[in-house]
Amino acid sequence: MRRPLIVAALLFLSLPACAEDGQFSVSLSGIPAGVLAYSGSESGGRYTTRGEAASTGLARGLYPTQVTTVASGRVEGNRYTPEIYKESTTKKGETKTTAFRYLNGRPEITKNPPDTRRKSYHADPQGQAGTVDPMTAAYAILRDRPAGLACNLDISPYDGRERTRIRLSGGKREGDTLTCPGTYSRVAGFSDKDMAERVHWPFTVVYSILPDGTHRVSKVTVPTSLGKLRMTRH
Repeated sequence: MRRPLIVAALLFLSLPACAEDGQFSVSLSGIPAGVLAYSGSESGGRYTTRGEAASTGLARGLYPTQVTTVASGRVEGNRYTPEIYKESTTKKGETKTTAFRYLNGRPEITKNPPDTRRKSYHADPQGQAGTVDPMTAAYAILRDRPAGLACNLDISPYDGRERTRIRLSGGKREGDTLTCPGTYSRVAGFSDKDMAERVHWPFTVVYSILPDGTHRVSKVTVPTSLGKLRMTRH
């Protein structure tokens, strides 16, 4: 599994005091790989969310990366309609920026510098109506929610090249925790080799149920070709 879930490894950025936030550590096959957090707020049917991804430990030595993101748009329950997404990625001292502006539900994408590594099989932005940006997808998975919205998500992230689908449904409660099964699926923008290798991956989201009934993500476990990716809340 690649970018759509891993990009959710976000280091805390502050928002107003009324905003929700969370911080996580990320490991791959038991080896520390990064830190994760998000900040977000909702009001009047709108949301704003921010974050910053950073590699740590051995991963930082091999792939020093920091990603700052911000997204905003409209929200109704678990349905998100992004309007703006901005990303700044720094690798080995070089910074690249990406901006999505959604018109009629489709992202118009600007990259600086331009994407010179785009392949013919990558998905065209004009065909991605109804998708969400990577930061909105991360927020949709990690945010606090009432019981009626837990284990109930169906979104299609698109990062400018690849379109995927993330679904959460069902769930099993034991005491003050709810374990929710999910599926990550490749949809478009992947090579024939990638699609032949595998299309669907299961993953698990574990919620802690707070005294007021709020469901808060405590852990996400994702099997990948490199081993299990674990995101654990601090």
